[in-house]
Amino acid sequence: MQVTTKWALRAAGILSSFIAAQSASAQLVFGTTTTTTTNPAAVYLNVTTGQTTTLWNSAANKKVNGLAADPVGRRLYANDSARLNFWDYGNLGTVPTFIAGLYRSNGTTTSATGFSGLAWANGKLYGSTSFASTTFTRGIYEIPLVPNASNQLLTTQVWAEPVNSGALQLEGLEFNTIDGLFYAVQDADTTANGVTLTRGLYTIDVFGTGAYTKIANFPGSNTRIDGLAIGGGKAWLTQQTGASSVVEIFPFDLTTQTYGTTISFTLVDGTNRASGAAWAPGALPEPTACLSLAALAVLGRRRRD
Repeated sequence: MQVTTKWALRAAGILSSFIAAQSASAQLVFGTTTTTTTNPAAVYLNVTTGQTTTLWNSAANKKVNGLAADPVGRRLYANDSARLNFWDYGNLGTVPTFIAGLYRSNGTTTSATGFSGLAWANGKLYGSTSFASTTFTRGIYEIPLVPNASNQLLTTQVWAEPVNSGALQLEGLEFNTIDGLFYAVQDADTTANGVTLTRGLYTIDVFGTGAYTKIANFPGSNTRIDGLAIGGGKAWLTQQTGASSVVEIFPFDLTTQTYGTTISFTLVDGTNRASGAAWAPGALPEPTACLSLAALAVLGRRRRD
């Protein structure tokens, strides 16, 4: 019994270290709508070392407007306009699998809808859209993961733009498990029907008061930021501009409310493209994690001996 307990305790210790390593190594995934097939559509970035790894290259209907990570299901969700795809962690070099098209309906009219951002919250997928429509309002929608009988992902609106003004230009979306708020990027200075919204990072209390609150301007003179992820105590804002042919990532410290050093990733494409981001624990397993798993296997054998 003492021997069994000894090995069990060592295994538990290694497992705890493995879990801690996975959490600590949780890193950023970003992507864009670049159409060049030699360009990556989604990239894993170790924000500590700066190392990048391509998850999949650009392909028709597999580009990235929005990204969201399901850490329990170990899956990324990515949408290419009105098409939703999924990518299982570790499936390097393989394009995502198509699920179905994204739609909105008011009971009479049903229409395919492009989404700009995705977020995973409380075990569900959500999307942000400012897709122009005289029938539907802009805002945040819950996205089902199983198509209906018409092979549509029929979304349900959970938050609508302030007073249905038309001023909302909602792009990147993320959910912060720390404070229970959605965070979003407003990528235009817009006034409509008496409502003025300016570029910047906002919080949205979707599950509470519905308040839409600006917490920061964009850094410097940047005007095309449209991707967003939250992790490691920071919000990570992304953009791709054709003028510089790079993806730029702006880390914003949520405690100090200040921006850190900009991270740049070369992605040769002379056109402005949409971008998306997600904080994805374990999407690309680290060598330390593999060693921990191997150690667990050895301990398992010793215990059986």
